[in-house]
Amino acid sequence: MDELKVPDEITGKELAPEIKAELRTLPEGLALFVSRHLVAAGEYVDTDPELALKHAKEANVAAASRLAIVREAVGVTAYHAGDFKLALSELRTARRISGRPDSLAMIADCERALGRPEKSVECGNEKDLHKMDRSDYHELMLVIAGARQDLGQVDAGLALAKIPEFNTGKPAESVARLRFVYAKTLKDLGRDEESQTWFKKTIELDPDDFTGASEFLAK
Repeated sequence: MDELKVPDEITGKELAPEIKAELRTLPEGLALFVSRHLVAAGEYVDTDPELALKHAKEANVAAASRLAIVREAVGVTAYHAGDFKLALSELRTARRISGRPDSLAMIADCERALGRPEKSVECGNEKDLHKMDRSDYHELMLVIAGARQDLGQVDAGLALAKIPEFNTGKPAESVARLRFVYAKTLKDLGRDEESQTWFKKTIELDPDDFTGASEFLAK
Protein backbone atom coordinates (compact mmCIF):
# COMPACT_ATOMS: atom_id res chain seq x y z
CA MET A 1 0.00 0.00 0.00
CA ASP A 2 1.18 3.49 -0.85
CA GLU A 3 1.10 5.06 2.62
CA LEU A 4 2.92 8.23 1.65
CA LYS A 5 0.70 10.45 -0.45
CA VAL A 6 2.03 11.56 -3.81
CA PRO A 7 0.33 14.67 -5.25
CA ASP A 8 -2.21 13.69 -7.89
CA GLU A 9 -0.60 15.92 -10.50
CA ILE A 10 2.60 13.82 -10.37
CA THR A 11 2.31 11.04 -12.94
CA GLY A 12 5.87 9.70 -13.09
CA LYS A 13 6.16 10.71 -16.72
CA GLU A 14 8.12 13.78 -15.63
CA LEU A 15 11.29 11.70 -15.24
CA ALA A 16 14.17 12.01 -17.71
CA PRO A 17 14.22 9.41 -20.53
CA GLU A 18 17.33 7.66 -19.19
CA ILE A 19 15.67 7.17 -15.79
CA LYS A 20 12.50 5.86 -17.41
CA ALA A 21 14.61 3.39 -19.35
CA GLU A 22 16.17 2.09 -16.13
CA LEU A 23 12.75 1.69 -14.52
CA ARG A 24 11.45 -0.38 -17.45
CA THR A 25 13.22 -3.37 -15.94
CA LEU A 26 10.57 -3.36 -13.19
CA PRO A 27 7.01 -4.74 -13.37
CA GLU A 28 4.67 -2.05 -14.70
CA GLY A 29 2.83 -1.38 -11.45
CA LEU A 30 6.04 -1.18 -9.42
CA ALA A 31 7.67 1.05 -12.05
CA LEU A 32 4.77 3.50 -11.80
CA PHE A 33 4.89 3.47 -7.99
CA VAL A 34 8.65 4.07 -7.94
CA SER A 35 8.61 6.73 -10.66
CA ARG A 36 5.97 8.82 -8.90
CA HIS A 37 7.89 8.75 -5.62
CA LEU A 38 11.13 9.63 -7.41
CA VAL A 39 9.46 12.63 -9.02
CA ALA A 40 8.05 13.68 -5.63
CA ALA A 41 11.50 13.35 -4.06
CA GLY A 42 12.92 15.64 -6.73
CA GLU A 43 10.10 18.12 -6.27
CA TYR A 44 10.65 18.47 -2.52
CA VAL A 45 14.43 18.11 -2.22
CA ASP A 46 15.08 21.87 -2.11
CA THR A 47 12.03 22.96 -0.10
CA ASP A 48 11.43 20.03 2.26
CA PRO A 49 14.38 17.62 2.22
CA GLU A 50 12.96 15.48 5.02
CA LEU A 51 9.81 14.85 2.99
CA ALA A 52 11.91 14.26 -0.12
CA LEU A 53 13.88 11.62 1.75
CA LYS A 54 10.66 9.87 2.79
CA HIS A 55 9.58 9.68 -0.85
CA ALA A 56 12.98 8.37 -1.94
CA LYS A 57 12.90 5.71 0.77
CA GLU A 58 9.39 4.76 -0.34
CA ALA A 59 10.71 4.19 -3.86
CA ASN A 60 13.48 1.94 -2.53
CA VAL A 61 11.35 -1.22 -2.37
CA ALA A 62 11.46 -4.75 -3.76
CA ALA A 63 13.34 -5.08 -7.05
CA ALA A 64 13.72 -1.29 -7.26
CA SER A 65 16.38 -1.45 -4.54
CA ARG A 66 18.71 -3.05 -7.09
CA LEU A 67 18.57 0.01 -9.35
CA ALA A 68 21.33 2.59 -9.12
CA ILE A 69 18.95 5.48 -9.79
CA VAL A 70 16.79 4.55 -6.80
CA ARG A 71 19.72 4.16 -4.40
CA GLU A 72 21.18 7.41 -5.69
CA ALA A 73 17.86 9.19 -5.05
CA VAL A 74 17.94 8.02 -1.43
CA GLY A 75 21.55 9.15 -1.14
CA VAL A 76 20.98 12.59 -2.64
CA THR A 77 17.90 13.32 -0.58
CA ALA A 78 19.61 12.05 2.59
CA TYR A 79 22.51 14.39 1.81
CA HIS A 80 20.18 17.37 1.52
CA ALA A 81 18.43 16.30 4.73
CA GLY A 82 21.77 16.26 6.56
CA ASP A 83 21.87 12.49 7.12
CA PHE A 84 25.41 12.09 5.82
CA LYS A 85 25.91 8.54 7.08
CA LEU A 86 22.88 7.26 5.14
CA ALA A 87 23.78 9.43 2.15
CA LEU A 88 27.30 8.01 2.00
CA SER A 89 26.07 4.42 2.23
CA GLU A 90 23.45 4.85 -0.49
CA LEU A 91 25.65 6.86 -2.84
CA ARG A 92 28.46 4.32 -2.60
CA THR A 93 25.96 1.53 -3.25
CA ALA A 94 24.65 3.38 -6.31
CA ARG A 95 28.22 3.82 -7.56
CA ARG A 96 28.93 0.09 -7.15
CA ILE A 97 25.79 -0.81 -9.07
CA SER A 98 26.24 1.65 -11.93
CA GLY A 99 30.01 2.04 -12.06
CA ARG A 100 29.46 5.73 -12.78
CA PRO A 101 31.53 8.40 -10.98
CA ASP A 102 28.79 11.07 -11.12
CA SER A 103 28.22 11.32 -7.37
CA LEU A 104 31.86 11.34 -6.22
CA ALA A 105 31.74 15.00 -5.17
CA MET A 106 28.80 14.29 -2.88
CA ILE A 107 30.48 11.14 -1.56
CA ALA A 108 33.63 13.14 -0.77
CA ASP A 109 31.58 15.85 0.94
CA CYS A 110 29.83 13.23 3.08
CA GLU A 111 33.20 11.88 4.22
CA ARG A 112 34.27 15.40 5.12
CA ALA A 113 31.00 16.09 6.97
CA LEU A 114 31.52 12.87 8.97
CA GLY A 115 34.92 14.12 10.10
CA ARG A 116 37.02 12.00 7.75
CA PRO A 117 38.78 14.52 5.47
CA GLU A 118 41.47 11.99 4.59
CA LYS A 119 38.78 9.72 3.10
CA SER A 120 37.43 12.71 1.21
CA VAL A 121 40.86 13.32 -0.33
CA GLU A 122 41.06 9.65 -1.38
CA CYS A 123 38.04 10.21 -3.64
CA GLY A 124 40.38 12.07 -5.96
CA ASN A 125 42.14 8.77 -6.66
CA GLU A 126 39.04 6.87 -7.73
CA LYS A 127 38.91 5.46 -11.24
CA ASP A 128 37.00 6.97 -14.14
CA LEU A 129 37.30 10.60 -13.00
CA HIS A 130 37.71 11.51 -16.68
CA LYS A 131 34.16 10.31 -17.26
CA MET A 132 32.67 12.90 -14.90
CA ASP A 133 30.78 15.91 -16.17
CA ARG A 134 33.28 18.76 -15.91
CA SER A 135 31.19 20.80 -13.49
CA ASP A 136 30.84 17.70 -11.25
CA TYR A 137 34.60 17.19 -11.46
CA HIS A 138 35.16 20.80 -10.44
CA GLU A 139 32.86 20.29 -7.46
CA LEU A 140 34.87 17.23 -6.42
CA MET A 141 38.11 19.22 -6.61
CA LEU A 142 36.55 21.97 -4.48
CA VAL A 143 35.51 19.44 -1.83
CA ILE A 144 38.98 17.88 -1.83
CA ALA A 145 40.59 21.32 -1.48
CA GLY A 146 38.38 21.95 1.55
CA ALA A 147 39.27 18.56 3.01
CA ARG A 148 42.97 19.28 2.58
CA GLN A 149 42.47 22.56 4.42
CA ASP A 150 40.76 20.58 7.21
CA LEU A 151 43.98 18.56 7.38
CA GLY A 152 46.01 21.74 7.87
CA GLN A 153 47.12 22.21 4.27
CA VAL A 154 46.23 25.91 4.22
CA ASP A 155 47.43 26.46 0.65
CA ALA A 156 45.34 23.58 -0.75
CA GLY A 157 43.10 25.91 -2.76
CA LEU A 158 46.02 26.97 -4.93
CA ALA A 159 46.01 23.56 -6.64
CA LEU A 160 42.68 24.46 -8.27
CA ALA A 161 44.56 26.64 -10.75
CA LYS A 162 45.92 23.46 -12.34
CA ILE A 163 42.48 22.41 -13.59
CA PRO A 164 42.40 22.97 -17.40
CA GLU A 165 39.22 25.08 -17.42
CA PHE A 166 40.46 27.40 -14.67
CA ASN A 167 41.62 29.98 -17.22
CA THR A 168 39.13 29.25 -20.00
CA GLY A 169 36.10 30.01 -17.84
CA LYS A 170 33.93 27.17 -19.15
CA PRO A 171 31.62 25.94 -17.70
CA ALA A 172 31.27 29.37 -16.13
CA GLU A 173 29.48 28.76 -12.82
CA SER A 174 31.69 25.93 -11.60
CA VAL A 175 34.86 27.72 -12.75
CA ALA A 176 33.73 30.86 -10.93
CA ARG A 177 33.65 28.79 -7.75
CA LEU A 178 37.15 27.45 -8.46
CA ARG A 179 38.44 31.00 -8.92
CA PHE A 180 36.70 32.20 -5.77
CA VAL A 181 38.32 29.53 -3.58
CA TYR A 182 41.65 30.21 -5.25
CA ALA A 183 41.31 33.96 -4.59
CA LYS A 184 40.25 33.39 -0.98
CA THR A 185 43.22 31.07 -0.43
CA LEU A 186 45.53 33.80 -1.70
CA LYS A 187 43.87 36.26 0.68
CA ASP A 188 44.28 33.89 3.62
CA LEU A 189 47.95 33.52 2.74
CA GLY A 190 48.37 37.32 2.80
CA ARG A 191 48.88 37.62 -0.96
CA ASP A 192 46.37 40.46 -1.21
CA GLU A 193 47.29 41.92 -4.59
CA GLU A 194 47.02 38.52 -6.29
CA SER A 195 43.78 37.76 -4.47
CA GLN A 196 42.25 41.01 -5.75
CA THR A 197 43.10 40.00 -9.31
CA TRP A 198 41.37 36.64 -8.91
CA PHE A 199 38.33 38.02 -7.13
CA LYS A 200 37.92 40.27 -10.19
CA LYS A 201 38.31 37.27 -12.50
CA THR A 202 35.69 35.45 -10.43
CA ILE A 203 33.24 38.30 -10.91
CA GLU A 204 33.77 38.13 -14.68
CA LEU A 205 32.10 34.70 -14.61
CA ASP A 206 29.67 35.56 -11.82
CA PRO A 207 27.53 38.58 -12.79
CA ASP A 208 24.88 37.61 -10.22
CA ASP A 209 27.53 37.34 -7.49
CA PHE A 210 26.46 33.93 -6.20
CA THR A 211 30.01 33.43 -4.90
CA GLY A 212 30.02 36.67 -2.90
CA ALA A 213 33.30 37.67 -4.56
CA SER A 214 32.30 41.34 -4.87
CA GLU A 215 32.07 41.65 -1.07
CA PHE A 216 35.55 40.22 -0.62
CA LEU A 217 36.89 42.51 -3.32
CA ALA A 218 35.31 45.55 -1.63
CA LYS A 219 37.10 44.69 1.61
